[in-house]
Amino acid sequence: MGVISWRRQLSVGQPSIDEDHKHLIEYLNELDAAMNGRVFSPVRVAKILMKLLEYTQQHFAREEKIMQKVHYPKFDEHVHQHHEAVRILSELSDAFTKEPNHQNAERIYKFTAKWLVNHIIMQDTLLTPYVRGVWM
Repeated sequence: MGVISWRRQLSVGQPSIDEDHKHLIEYLNELDAAMNGRVFSPVRVAKILMKLLEYTQQHFAREEKIMQKVHYPKFDEHVHQHHEAVRILSELSDAFTKEPNHQNAERIYKFTAKWLVNHIIMQDTLLTPYVRGVWM
């Protein structure tokens, strides 16, 4: 797979959102390392996955609070995308819980990595003119 690196195109311009995104990328990189180490450890993957799920939900709540504060016009659509991502990630996590194998872990990584980077670039960066300079 490969390490995801933070880059300027991923910046929304609001410090707490950008920091959250950096942490999510770190968790994804941890997941990648756990999946591709010399020995696949379902327990290690599960622990990272739990941190990733928990942090994702906390991040979405913080981001949504900021969007409400600035009266972001596409709030409902954005929140729907968050809910849909959590739903899919929960389904993938359930599959991993039932069968904690490399293939199910890889599905989680691929979905989350693709979704996160695409969502940040295509959706979260639309927040920039609204949230730049907003401190929470």
